[in-house]
Amino acid sequence: MAARVTLQTIADHLGISRTTVSNAYNRPNQLGEVLRNRILAAASELGYRGPDAAGRMLRTGRMGAIGLLFTEDLRFVFTDPDTTQFLQGVAESSALAGTGLTLLPVPLGVDVKDTAVPNAAVDGYLVFSVPEGHPALETMLRRAEPVVVVDEPDLGDQTSFVGIDDRAGATMAARHLLDLGHRKLGVLLGRLAPGASGPIEQSRHHRLEVRVARQRLAGYEDAVAESGGDPQELVVWEAGANNPDAGREAALALLDVHPETTGLLCFSDQLAIGATQAGERVGRVIPDDLSIVGFDDIPRAATWDPPLTTIRQPLVDKGRLAAELLIRQIDDGERRRIELPIELVVRGSTAPPS
Repeated sequence: MAARVTLQTIADHLGISRTTVSNAYNRPNQLGEVLRNRILAAASELGYRGPDAAGRMLRTGRMGAIGLLFTEDLRFVFTDPDTTQFLQGVAESSALAGTGLTLLPVPLGVDVKDTAVPNAAVDGYLVFSVPEGHPALETMLRRAEPVVVVDEPDLGDQTSFVGIDDRAGATMAARHLLDLGHRKLGVLLGRLAPGASGPIEQSRHHRLEVRVARQRLAGYEDAVAESGGDPQELVVWEAGANNPDAGREAALALLDVHPETTGLLCFSDQLAIGATQAGERVGRVIPDDLSIVGFDDIPRAATWDPPLTTIRQPLVDKGRLAAELLIRQIDDGERRRIELPIELVVRGSTAPPS
């Protein structure tokens, strides 16, 4: 019977330490690409099948995977363009570190006890846009494992955090329309509650349990106030979801009730794409009769007709940095906070009001 090939076998074959060989599998970021490729090539030549997962867990007390918690159906991460870009970044960092990724969806209306969250075999969690106080979040925090929150909720020193200045981004968007001369503005927000859609009245801030929505609405209002206007005159409409269909239906309803609107500020590019369809359906020429600003700068924003003016945030980098931060925190326990840059990208969906 052939002798079993181990990490030490490879180390002896190459004349290097067993730790260096182990790092090629468990901490690849600590090795140069040439050395790691040399080790992997030797392992393949010698017939090494890879580290024993059970043995590694016993030695290190780690599962070798991180969890991604989000409050949507599992299909959402593969169909929503913002999320797919974020997930691409997470996957890049996870692959580089040799760490597995466990998706932990908690769809609306599903009891957390009926999900994989309570028993997930992971070393830490990425929390992606989860409302503060959500039962899944509370369950996860009780496990006292490393956590990186992405976008929301902002739990201060309790966790690491990666996000953007949503309020500043929204202020940029609204200021752009105001500088063009628009004074009758509408706002399309995403879903704020299960099954909800329609106008949000004067008490609107009390309804905004979603931190990002609350921050962006505040930013839109800041710009209006700076221009000498009344922030309460902003027409705010809640879409039932974050996709073009929801954006189209919400924009149609808003424009029907408020035909004087000349500019729409959209929570996302997805809603903005739907809003352009709504404008064209009711005879508005974009941007001459209706200017529209999105948020995120997904790839489709630049190729849409007309190309969308939007607030760009680095979605892939957000995922990459969040995963790197979590993997480092699992190693050293240190919590960190990262705020990523944003910028206004002006394209063909905005112009002075005619």
